[in-house]
Amino acid sequence: MGMGFNTDVKHDGVVYHVQTEPRKDGSLETLVYKKGAIVHKSTSSYEEQRQSPDFNDDKLRGIVEDQHRKVIEGIRAGQIAPPPAQPGGSG
Repeated sequence: MGMGFNTDVKHDGVVYHVQTEPRKDGSLETLVYKKGAIVHKSTSSYEEQRQSPDFNDDKLRGIVEDQHRKVIEGIRAGQIAPPPAQPGGSG
């Protein structure tokens, strides 16, 4: 399989690393990192599409890319943000 996307996105002066990968169980996972810590996780299933007789690597790539793009758009729109800094933390 080995197909995935990695993108650095800057929003409000913060750089987020977005990583999306398909899993062998028919799920997709997108993780958003800030300074190495996961600040957001999105999962979905592509199992139904995977069962289609015309499913192939190109279709999987499109599904993975679509989820990856949606998460990036969410970051740029301010919909996906890191959790607020804890009092007394270095956040």
